[in-house]
Amino acid sequence: MRRVEDNTDELGGQDSFLDVVTNIVGILILLVMVVGMRSSNAVTTALADTRPPQPAATEDDVLAAHQTAAEAERDVRDFVRRTVAARDEALLREQERMWLNTAVAEAEHEIAARRAKLNTEDQRDFDLRRQLTEAQVTLEELTREQIALLSQKPATEEIECEPTPIGKVVTGKEAHVLLSDDHVAMVPFEELLELMKDDVSANIWRLRQDDELERTIGPINGFRLRYWFIKTAVMARSEAGTVMAGSFPRFSKCYFLPITAPLGEPAAEALRPGSEFAQHLQRLRPGTTVTIWTYPGNYDRLREVKRTVRELGFLIAVRPLPPGTPIGASRYGSESVSE
Repeated sequence: MRRVEDNTDELGGQDSFLDVVTNIVGILILLVMVVGMRSSNAVTTALADTRPPQPAATEDDVLAAHQTAAEAERDVRDFVRRTVAARDEALLREQERMWLNTAVAEAEHEIAARRAKLNTEDQRDFDLRRQLTEAQVTLEELTREQIALLSQKPATEEIECEPTPIGKVVTGKEAHVLLSDDHVAMVPFEELLELMKDDVSANIWRLRQDDELERTIGPINGFRLRYWFIKTAVMARSEAGTVMAGSFPRFSKCYFLPITAPLGEPAAEALRPGSEFAQHLQRLRPGTTVTIWTYPGNYDRLREVKRTVRELGFLIAVRPLPPGTPIGASRYGSESVSE
């Protein structure tokens, strides 16, 4: 009894939908009638107006208006025809659904009646057979789904394979790149060191009075160089013991300091052909090692920069830096190791 009530409720909802569609069609027809009445009233008002008469419509205007009205009428008729067809289709599907529900209910009722006539052991056997049949149906559905999935082309996942780096101390020409805050900048390493040599020659006299010389020079291409020279004593042995025979200046350390942050091109733009970074790489000599200085948080972008540099045929060396530490060099520092 419960199934019949459920079907009745669903049928009521379907009837409401069909009523709404019918009402929409009626409203469209009324709108067409209202537009026609307003057009007639406008013509009547124009004829009754005492103003000078307007030029009479030409035959072409009348034919164009007639054609427009005919097209509008055809559109309305076509919409009504499609609406009626949709209603008939919905009624047909509803009848099929009701027939299937009735057939299912009758089949279940017949199965329950036959099962009630069986004894306990036969009922248990009957239930097992029914469960087996349902499991077979489910298995067939799953098998069809599996076959459909196997026939689809699986999505391929691309795994990038990079060569295993073999460490090699850099001995030739070396260019330096700073990768920071997702920006790429060329470091004027050689230019600033040459400028430092000239500045040291002009200020070495300061070590006569002080034990340390600290200077900041630049900027060049957005970098300044802060360097330190110290006065180192020269010891000599004599009969009286070890004594200081003199002193000479010695390089201690230096830092390459960017004047702004971030500095350079955005990494996404720098990796494109024709960028400032790409043009600078193309001007490097063959066999040059490109040393990339970077910070934590830029390692994903580092892979792309390395790929771009490697495709141009250069060796690569990577120098990770702790956060907040600038690029630097000292007499006790380590040499770059290329891959």
